[in-house]
Amino acid sequence: MKLFPLAICFATVCCFANPDLAFADSCYKARAERAKGDKADKKNADLMIAAYKRAQKDSTVAEKATEGLVKSVYFAFRFVPFEKNKRKAKLDSLKDLSEKAYNRYPKNREIAHIYAASVSMWGAEKNPLAAVKDGVAAKVRDVATATGNYQVLGRAHQLLPHIPIILSWPDKELADKYLNMALKQDPADLYNYFFLAELRLDQKRYDEAQKIIDKGLARGVRTDFFLEDRRGRWHIKEVQKKLNEKVGKK
Repeated sequence: MKLFPLAICFATVCCFANPDLAFADSCYKARAERAKGDKADKKNADLMIAAYKRAQKDSTVAEKATEGLVKSVYFAFRFVPFEKNKRKAKLDSLKDLSEKAYNRYPKNREIAHIYAASVSMWGAEKNPLAAVKDGVAAKVRDVATATGNYQVLGRAHQLLPHIPIILSWPDKELADKYLNMALKQDPADLYNYFFLAELRLDQKRYDEAQKIIDKGLARGVRTDFFLEDRRGRWHIKEVQKKLNEKVGKK
């Protein structure tokens, strides 16, 4: 029987200046506990989010607490189950939170990564003209470029709407370039294999897609990124299914 992470969270509280930050950090590290498949435990996510919000009131740890809050809200959006009709509202909230955090701490790489990723997801779900009007492509490009975030750059080039004449960015060739750079930069991240394999499938480069899928599935699931890698493996397998359909395999 697994113990709920909250029981072990308090053990490290006295070692830090701010108990709320220590509590939230320890819960974030234990975020895979009590997970069902690739779904996170909602109670643990809610408690760590609340603790990060309390820690933000301490000026000595405000940036760290803000970084933790943005990371935990992003994590909850991706891995905590919620009703599909609430997705847009939750994505709006995530975008607004990460934007405010980035504006306050523009040099924080973790916050910048999540801000660029959130804006990219938000733009991919918006009406193309609305996304252009809001300057989604420019925001993602500028923030991701400043932090060298090739995964977000490549994914944005792959998914954001392209409108000839009005918008020259994104670009499928650049999607290819940046997703390859992302995989080289971090071969342990299974999402890099998923994104690149999906692009190869769209390009009808089926043999290359299969090789990327095989390499991704051959990697193990990292302990510190248990849920992320479990979900990444699921995405890779879904691309495999689509590939099999394209080439006529059962």
